[in-house]
Amino acid sequence: MADLKASVKEPAPRESSAPGPGRGTGMGSVRTSLARVLTTRRIIMAVLILVLAYLVLPPVVLMVWKSFVGGSGLTGGFSVGAYQAISKGLGQAAAQTVIFVVGTTVVSMVLGTLMAWTVARTDAAGKSLAYGVAFVGLATPGISNIIGWILLFGNGSGQADDTLASWFGHPVHFSVESMPGMIAVESLMAIPIVFFILIGPMRSFNASLEEAGSIHGAGNWTVLRRITAPLVLPAVAAATLLILIRSVQAFEVPLLIGVPAGAHIFTAQIYEALQSSLIPDYSSASAYGTVLVIALLILVAIEQRMTREAHRFAVVTGKSDLRRVQKLGRARWLPSVLYILLLIGYLLPALYLVFASFEKRLGAPLSAASFGLGNYRALFSSSGFSTSLVDTLEVAAVTAAATVVISLVAAWVSVRSATSRAATIINAAANIPLVIPGVVLGFGVLLFYLNVPLPLFGTIWVIVVAFIALYLPYGMRYLRPAILSISADLEESARVSGASEGKVIRRIVLPLVSSSATGTALYVFFNSFRELAVAALLVTSATPLLSTQLLDQLVNGDLNVVSALGTVILAVCLLAGLAASRLTGLSGATGQIPGQTEGR
Repeated sequence: MADLKASVKEPAPRESSAPGPGRGTGMGSVRTSLARVLTTRRIIMAVLILVLAYLVLPPVVLMVWKSFVGGSGLTGGFSVGAYQAISKGLGQAAAQTVIFVVGTTVVSMVLGTLMAWTVARTDAAGKSLAYGVAFVGLATPGISNIIGWILLFGNGSGQADDTLASWFGHPVHFSVESMPGMIAVESLMAIPIVFFILIGPMRSFNASLEEAGSIHGAGNWTVLRRITAPLVLPAVAAATLLILIRSVQAFEVPLLIGVPAGAHIFTAQIYEALQSSLIPDYSSASAYGTVLVIALLILVAIEQRMTREAHRFAVVTGKSDLRRVQKLGRARWLPSVLYILLLIGYLLPALYLVFASFEKRLGAPLSAASFGLGNYRALFSSSGFSTSLVDTLEVAAVTAAATVVISLVAAWVSVRSATSRAATIINAAANIPLVIPGVVLGFGVLLFYLNVPLPLFGTIWVIVVAFIALYLPYGMRYLRPAILSISADLEESARVSGASEGKVIRRIVLPLVSSSATGTALYVFFNSFRELAVAALLVTSATPLLSTQLLDQLVNGDLNVVSALGTVILAVCLLAGLAASRLTGLSGATGQIPGQTEGR
């Protein structure tokens, strides 16, 4: 018994609930840590607001101001002369812009929706081909494809016209430099976007309502019209408005195809107002840009209103995951015809561009002596090529890195401080460039740096600043969902343990969003490398880019060098696009593309 009593230890004295020295020190440490976090976050938000304001506001504000001020500066008398000047051709420009935008939207929505529906909701053959076609359409730079179409069907006398004439025995004149040609080329670039937006919603919703309709005697057409179509209406409406906005912002097709065709599209009108004479008409260009931004704001407001009550169309529930695949019978091979035709539409101009880059003379009889590397030797030995290649790579790389950093911090702040007014301002400011066409943004940046005492104009840094502003909304839309997927508890645990805000971001946030950040960087690099709308207004002889060199060579009529340069841009963009698709999960399992994660 004595041994047993000895082995039993007396219980330790109960800890007093009163705050002792140790306890008070612990709570004080937590309070200090939280205060430090809040202070750091406020500093970050203040810096972000200043950076975003610098990137986004000056171009828009100065453009609107300049539209009411005549002359070359910003201090002239207030007037509406610029609006009166453009009013003479405003009706024609508006009418042709509407035809181009509506035509592009209808064609791309019909074909893109049909493509997504056959892949997601039917037993169509060749579904994997559809994903490959959509990827090729996204990865192929529009500027290279446009050059290919011009070489093939330019002005009704391209190489394809001669080939078709020899096949059919009589002249064939199909000119891509026409309104139908513009709509066709722009639609080809928009169809993959429609496909990737709609494939997810069409694959994911519960098909029990469709099954119920079939059980009660409704035919396939009735089910499609009365049940399926209303359920996917919000996604289709969002995609339609996105394509409308994208078509209004289009620049390469209106400039490279529309101007030779005599079409007056707003974005091309802005560029022509600045390039048509030795003294640029900044006021008229500003007036065109202001009208265009107002039109886009109206479209965005319509989109917000239409999707405000999207919860009424919720079709993904916690019930059974029933999927209904419609049998097409003998017609199951017909969708494959659509996929193949679209693939031809993407590959034909690209392959001919590559083919033409090796021809010594375009259209010469085919023989071994007709081909060589002369075009590439002429391109690589030209005085501006090496400079433009280095500048383009530098601009694309710096833009990608800076956009990811700013977007990541802005997305993190907007998610972790969602109730803060500053976070709301940051989120809104980062998305303003969505309603600013590239050519308008470039013009606004041009105005700003021509009239402020900052020595950036004439350097690649002014182009970088404009590109960051242009792609910032897409960085936000790709990284914000990645931040939302990370529980805030992980970060709070690190802070309670004494980690600084910088260490939390570096050791917790960055590793968890690394794949999304890498994909965003590649997406921005990919688009910056081929961007023309902004670059066309900001480059100088000291800062050429490949895209603007391509435009200059096309204007000069040197089609041999144009084909070689277009092939170089095509090769780099395809490699970057392939890398982006692997790192961002651009596959049938995602149904999303960079920049469209949350919708427009």
